[in-house]
Amino acid sequence: MVIGVMKNFGLQEMAGDSAPRPALEQARAEHARPSGAVAAAQGRFTKSPAAGFLRCPTFGLLGFLPLAFLLLPAPAKAQAETPIVREGRYWVQTVTGSLAAVSGGRLRITSFGGISVQGEAGSQVRYVARKRVRAGSEAEARKWLEQAAVRASRQGATVVVVASDPQCGHCGFSADLQVTAPRSTDETILATRGGSLQAYDLDGRVNAQTAGGSIQMDRIGKSVRAETAGGSIKLGSIGGPVRCETAGGAIQLGTAKGDAVLTTNGGSIDADEVGGSLRAETAGGSIHVRRVAQSVNAETAGGSILLGQIGGSVNAETAGGSITVEAAPGGVHAENAAGSIRLLDVAGALRASTAAGNIWAQLMANHPLADSTLDASAGSIVVLIPDGARLTLRASVDVASTLNRIRCEFPGIVVRMDQGSGPRGLVAEGMLNGGGPVLRIRNTTGSIEIRRR
Repeated sequence: MVIGVMKNFGLQEMAGDSAPRPALEQARAEHARPSGAVAAAQGRFTKSPAAGFLRCPTFGLLGFLPLAFLLLPAPAKAQAETPIVREGRYWVQTVTGSLAAVSGGRLRITSFGGISVQGEAGSQVRYVARKRVRAGSEAEARKWLEQAAVRASRQGATVVVVASDPQCGHCGFSADLQVTAPRSTDETILATRGGSLQAYDLDGRVNAQTAGGSIQMDRIGKSVRAETAGGSIKLGSIGGPVRCETAGGAIQLGTAKGDAVLTTNGGSIDADEVGGSLRAETAGGSIHVRRVAQSVNAETAGGSILLGQIGGSVNAETAGGSITVEAAPGGVHAENAAGSIRLLDVAGALRASTAAGNIWAQLMANHPLADSTLDASAGSIVVLIPDGARLTLRASVDVASTLNRIRCEFPGIVVRMDQGSGPRGLVAEGMLNGGGPVLRIRNTTGSIEIRRR
């Protein structure tokens, strides 16, 4: 998983495919050739599947490197390094630097620790890298920290900041990066082998991926993609669509002005407002959504589902826990293996079923109902129907000892004992306001109530 994550971001060096130092020096020497020499060498480069990277067979294990290291990068301003100091079992050094950015350009950062990016007014990318390594002596620590270089460069409109892997085995190396960048940056790409990722106050897109750690973002102007192999994801205000995935952790979303896909293999999902459609899936945890402009698909292998104001259709499924939909005019499909279902203000086509629990369905006034089915194996089913609704009722209880297992407040609905073979059941049929779409209500052993709203 970790190697795949790194290679997807073009981090071949992080994945363990580092080039020997002489090969790197050879690459740098070729980069310094005049433009004619660079043009002559272009035939040796082919585009890799990882966007923004070139595969260079000439350098073999140099593999995938950011374009900034291959095509005449603009040099960074001189870096400043603090003396190496000891902190417990670790030796620590801080590196600072800056580089001029292009207005509306891109920013790509890769590291072996946490990354934090703060957008601000201005045209500079400034960074502070805190490198840590375990070593038996200061001399050994210096050796590893020198190999863990922090490089900043610019290729075209892209600023690239990379913390290199010293390849020191079990030395516990990490490099945490704190970066300030122009708020106008059009795209920010963050990747780390292990550590948390943060991004704030950026007008463009943000793509963040970590092999293990939390992700936090807020006040992002365009789309967001966030992936972690283990950790929580927390997003505030996002000005475009959102896609989040974690192998284990909770997901929180404030607002997204577009579609949202939120997936976790274990944890709760909470979203305040989504401007498009929403897909929320968890292998174990609750789902709580307050407002969605379009459709919702919510699924959990074990937990409750609470959906607020939904502008489109709803699909909600849980293997254990309650399902509540506060408002959905576009229809609802709700399935519960063991728990109750509450549909408080709904219209359109309704499909609700539970193996062990109650169903409460309140039909929305002045909104038409399509053909619908409410089905429970035990417990009660209560349906509230507004006056003036045009529909045809067909209700039944498979096993009933008395007629009061079905109660209806509307005249013209006849309740009778089923005359079929086997256990005696109840049937209630009739039309409201001349009839219309069919509402089927079935309960195996429980009760059915049809009330006026």
